[in-house]
Amino acid sequence: MDEKALHDEQRLMRMMRKTLTSIVRDTAPRDGNPSPLTEATILGIKDCLVVISSRETELAKLTGRTLDERPRFTDETPTSHAVKISSIPKKTH
Repeated sequence: MDEKALHDEQRLMRMMRKTLTSIVRDTAPRDGNPSPLTEATILGIKDCLVVISSRETELAKLTGRTLDERPRFTDETPTSHAVKISSIPKKTH
C-alpha cells in the first residue's frame, strides 16, 4: 500500500472515530432520561471503536508513527531536553 493510501485510511479512521464518539456524546442520557440507543447499538458502537483503534495502531506501525503524537504550540515549553552523549563526562573508577 502506498503512502498516500495509508494517509487517506488514517484520515478515514480518525473521521469515523470522531463521528462515533460525537454520536455517543450527543445521545448520552441526561436528567435521568434513558439513552435513546438500544443496548445492541451501544455494543455495536463499542465494537466499531475497538476495530478502528486496532486499525489505527496497525497504520501507525506501518507508517512509523506513534499514537501519542500531539500538536504543540510554538511557544510551549518543551517537556524534554536533548543532551549530546559526547557532553556527558566519562566516569572514572
